[in-house]
Amino acid sequence: MTFSSCLTDKDTELVLDSSVLINLLATGHSTSILKALAVPVVVTDSVIREIELGAANGRPELELLKKMIGDQVLNVRELEGHALATFFELVSGSASESLGDGEAATLSFAHVNGCSAAIDEKKATRLATNLFESMRLITTIDILAHDTVRTSLGEAILANATFQALRLARMQVREHQFDWVARLIGSENVEACSSLGRFARRTRPENLSG
Repeated sequence: MTFSSCLTDKDTELVLDSSVLINLLATGHSTSILKALAVPVVVTDSVIREIELGAANGRPELELLKKMIGDQVLNVRELEGHALATFFELVSGSASESLGDGEAATLSFAHVNGCSAAIDEKKATRLATNLFESMRLITTIDILAHDTVRTSLGEAILANATFQALRLARMQVREHQFDWVARLIGSENVEACSSLGRFARRTRPENLSG
């Protein structure tokens, strides 16, 4: 199956959700990856707070994140005005129709500022599709599969980076992205990635018909 990143020159600024940022930090090549995109990349202060909370629970991402911010690979933005009002709307309501702070802040900022949102969670993607029809939505895999990232890292480093994001951060992969991921990291590594389990079972010989 052919897979192409949906990240294009239409994406003039990218705002990252917590899970996407954690995935990229887990690759071990987050700075090189974001520099290769050649578009401004921002995160909201709500996402920073989520990473800080994770660090308090023993996750190692915070120091890497601080360095990327200090090197201006990432720019931190606060919500204001209409974006802040949209944020409060997104975190309110029933569990099925509301989001966590990081996701809500990411989508609010992207909506008000005309950015593309990099977000992996299915519920957030569903709500964004329903509420913000013109918003461009990008996944971590779209970032990793972008031509400039592939060229910058090279096939071997990109394969290991993707494997580390899958193994350490349990990066989510959509069904139409699985074949590209499996070819990249090698079938021998697919079983080691818990987030690929559903797709991996589908491709086992005993589950193939004919």
